[in-house]
Amino acid sequence: MNRIARTVLTALLAGPFTLPVHAAPGWSVRAGSTLGFTATWEGSGFDGVFHRFTADIVFSPEDLAGSRFEVEVDVTSADTQSSDRDEALGEPDWCDYPNFPRATFRTTGFRALEAGGFEASGTLDIKGHSKAITIPIRWQQQGATARLQGETVLKRTDFGVGEGDWATGDTIGLDVQVRFGQAFTHGAHFLPN
Repeated sequence: MNRIARTVLTALLAGPFTLPVHAAPGWSVRAGSTLGFTATWEGSGFDGVFHRFTADIVFSPEDLAGSRFEVEVDVTSADTQSSDRDEALGEPDWCDYPNFPRATFRTTGFRALEAGGFEASGTLDIKGHSKAITIPIRWQQQGATARLQGETVLKRTDFGVGEGDWATGDTIGLDVQVRFGQAFTHGAHFLPN
């Protein structure tokens, strides 16, 4: 191979076709991952969980620009350990299950924090209302396994949840704490249900 051919080949190999050394990998959500929330009724807290959600997770602390989260939650799977409360959540003033059975969160970027951890910025869509939010997260990785944890507080009326007489927050508080703990292995991006 002459010198010109070697130069062209070297340029091609070093060009845009070369992947970053720490390109963000895809992760598969393992069983036992949780997505829960805490709300208040007349000043007393109650907890709930979503039993069904999927997550497309591509993440690496060394490649935040190439990382992304795409999470879809089946809001009809909400469970607050009260059949009356769970039934009410599906009504039009609340989550309106027939028209809005899914909520989604898609990231637009990540930022490393000086104290450790990261911030995930993105768009949350609930009941047809979209809002830009930022969630502090913690990522712990060991080899081919990892764990993601985080929590944030949402104002339910920003998303049209609890309308009409329920919009004041007098009976059911306006703030809802959302928390998640997810375990991963390298692989496809789906949480089996």
